[in-house]
Amino acid sequence: MNGIINVYKEKGMTSHDVIHKLRKILKMKKIGHAGTLDPEAEGVLIVGVGKGTRLLEYVGDGYKVYEGEIVFGLISDTEDVFGSISQVDYSPEILDECKLRDICDSLSGTTISQKPPMYSSVKVKGRKLYQYARAGIDVDRPSKKIEIVNLFLKEGLYFSDGYWRAKFVASVSKGTYIRTLCVYIGELLGVPAVMGNLKRIQIGHFMLFDSLKLSILAEMMSNNDMSFILPLKEAVLEGMLQIELDEDSFTKIRLGQKIENIFPVENETIFAGIYKNKLVCILKNVDGILRIIKNVGV
Repeated sequence: MNGIINVYKEKGMTSHDVIHKLRKILKMKKIGHAGTLDPEAEGVLIVGVGKGTRLLEYVGDGYKVYEGEIVFGLISDTEDVFGSISQVDYSPEILDECKLRDICDSLSGTTISQKPPMYSSVKVKGRKLYQYARAGIDVDRPSKKIEIVNLFLKEGLYFSDGYWRAKFVASVSKGTYIRTLCVYIGELLGVPAVMGNLKRIQIGHFMLFDSLKLSILAEMMSNNDMSFILPLKEAVLEGMLQIELDEDSFTKIRLGQKIENIFPVENETIFAGIYKNKLVCILKNVDGILRIIKNVGV
């Protein structure tokens, strides 16, 4: 059993919980995921099974699209409404929807620096940040450049459960923390803010409307229907050049030999090696020669 699954992660479970349950549903151990979602977030979680686990690093490189909610007038140790929150007073006239829309527009198409939240799994000196946070230790966090491809309000300001809120859609690069982005938007507006609900609606070409909940996957398995397992090449359809291997090239690859690259690309460009319509390997262009760096099905 080898391939990719587009899973709908529901609220209240960790990404690891999804893998644990899938191992029981599929009755196999070699399963992993790309792009962790926080427990209270929901949406697209790409899972690799069998040889599909070897491709997860490439799936996670794609742009991700989120539908999120920003909640004003709060601060939180986790930068969202699910942590230890405190209410902060602010001047109501500062909370202006036109200015908020302008801020979103100004951030679209930009690259910014972002520090990961203390409650995150980023490692510093061998320990995850959330381990420091739980111990009450604040540590320096390395900043990282992230790209905001597009950011716009889906629903303007509205009042709910005692706080003003707004809904947005953000298309961002790998490694972006939407929680931190919400805090940053609040800072630009001059109003403290945290993240409310969050839904990931897209990773690369994997869409929310194609994702399946665990209950559906379990039902399909009970009916011996494994059509939810997508071919390995689905993992690299976006963001990677593909090369069709002929019989001679495939034979050389199987023997661990290099093949000539005839395509005018930059050094270190990555290729997906396709043989008879199946992904068999990942290749890298090194000085005009294609070298295998990941064996998938050779």
